[in-house]
Amino acid sequence: MCKKSVASILVGAIVFSGSVCADVNKTSVDLGYKFYTSDTKNDNPGVFNQPFIKLNHLGIADWGTYFANLKLENPAEIAENQKHLDGKTTIKSLLILENKLGESQFNFWTQNFISASETLVEDNLYLGVTHNAKIQKLSLNYGVGLNYTIGSFSPTSEKFNDLSGYAVVLNAKYPFELLGFKNSLSLNYEAQIDRDKAHQALFSYDSYGHQIITTLQTNLTDSVFSKIYVTHYDSWGSQYNDGIEYGVSVGYQF
Repeated sequence: MCKKSVASILVGAIVFSGSVCADVNKTSVDLGYKFYTSDTKNDNPGVFNQPFIKLNHLGIADWGTYFANLKLENPAEIAENQKHLDGKTTIKSLLILENKLGESQFNFWTQNFISASETLVEDNLYLGVTHNAKIQKLSLNYGVGLNYTIGSFSPTSEKFNDLSGYAVVLNAKYPFELLGFKNSLSLNYEAQIDRDKAHQALFSYDSYGHQIITTLQTNLTDSVFSKIYVTHYDSWGSQYNDGIEYGVSVGYQF
């Protein structure tokens, strides 16, 4: 039921965003596989190598930008977990809205991320301010906001629903050409700071946690692209201990 609700909300958001007048509308789908290092698996028994499919939509309008994606990890429980059992399927959705504040480079920032499986649901809502900057070809976006979390863990029947500290983000993107291909190197840093103690206890988190994603995207044609990425986690998601995830994907932009 929860996964159906998440899917319905995100698909609705993508459909709605497509109906908004925008200067740029981009939709793409990625097919990929993600892996974890041996040390990460040893420190985090819940992680396992698995395939994924991801639908993305980006819109840039006169009032600001919006981005939404829906990611299905381990569809149909194809991959086995570390106990050699069918690994759980997880659905994740992300929605980001940035409304320009007047003629400035500041934005009112709303971000909602939901991760849901049969045993665990985590919903993080950020409300704050971001700022856009550009240094030659390097595009920067960074901000800070409050974090409101809703979570539940069915094996223990524990729940959390309250403000939980604050969040900071930094996004950097640098386009370049190499060997005749158009590429972009991006860095995403996202952190939660001063989490509520009940939030920490529910997911075995520390007060501070982050994810740092480094991605290289190569445009093979005008529509087809490939991605290689490396992510470092610290007290984040299923990696309540620190760890490294890496993966590859091939995508098509409509």
